Order: sequence, then C-alpha cells, then structure tokens
Amino acid sequence: MNRMIVAVSLFAAFVGAVAIQGAGAVEGVAQIVLNEVELNPQGRDAGNEWVELLNLSDEEIDLAGWVLTYSYRAVGEILISEEPLLLGPGERCVFTYPRLMLRNDDKTVIELRDPDGNVIDKTSVIRDEANDAQTWQRVPDGGDPVLPDFWVFGKGTKGKANE
Repeated sequence: MNRMIVAVSLFAAFVGAVAIQGAGAVEGVAQIVLNEVELNPQGRDAGNEWVELLNLSDEEIDLAGWVLTYSYRAVGEILISEEPLLLGPGERCVFTYPRLMLRNDDKTVIELRDPDGNVIDKTSVIRDEANDAQTWQRVPDGGDPVLPDFWVFGKGTKGKANE
C-alpha cells in the first residue's frame, strides 16, 4: 500500500513538474529570458528602470523588432531596437526604459514579445516599493527548469550573473 502511495506521489510530482516547465518560455522558440528587473531604483525612476535579458540558447539572436510590455497608468509596449541588436549565446542585454516609469505599487507583469507578437517570456507578478538597489531576478541565473516562474527579490546584479 505504501509503495502505491509513493508511486502515485512520484507520478504526480513528475506531471506537475512538466506542467510547470511549460508555464514560462514558449516551446520551440528562441531561448531569451527576462532575467532581472529593476522596477524602483533609488532616487528618480524615469530613465533608470531596466530589464535584463539573457540568451540561454546556443545561437545568436537578433532582438530587432522585439518588444517589452510595461505598465504605467495603462499597459503598453516599447520596442527594444529597430536596428539589428545581436545577442550571442550566454550574453546579456540590459534594456533601460527611457522617460517612463513602471508601476511600483501594483501587481506588475512584464512580457517579452518577438517581432510577430508572440509572448516569449514573462515575469511572475512583481511589486517593488523599496526605492533601493534591490531587483526581481531569476535564481539560479536564467531560471530553474523545474520552476521557471520562480523569482526572488534581492541585491541587484545588473549585467552580471544573479546571486
């Protein structure tokens, strides 16, 4: 009887892990992830909030035409680059939001979309009222394959591996 319970529990854990794994990035597309987000830097927010992207694939990816969503009074999106912006395997790109401020006190979700409008990755619901150098980040760096939606709030590591 105990073996049956263990077997069912293991099967449920496996099915749950497979379901969770599919929740983050879209299967079959470039493996670019949102790796770290600064919603509320110390001091002035406008022009100082940023998102770090990380290329987990083995290929160079051009981010021209890709967009990030944001929320401030309304949900919108902003183009990362009109010109070719190549991100090599394992490389990071820090995108700083120009002249706008992200919501600090609401439940915010940021999405990364490819040029066709497909959602490639998104954050969990994040909030930051601390007005300091802490950021929302995936730990381990790039995310956990079993828990891709796991984000932590900790010391910012802009342009570097998350701790």
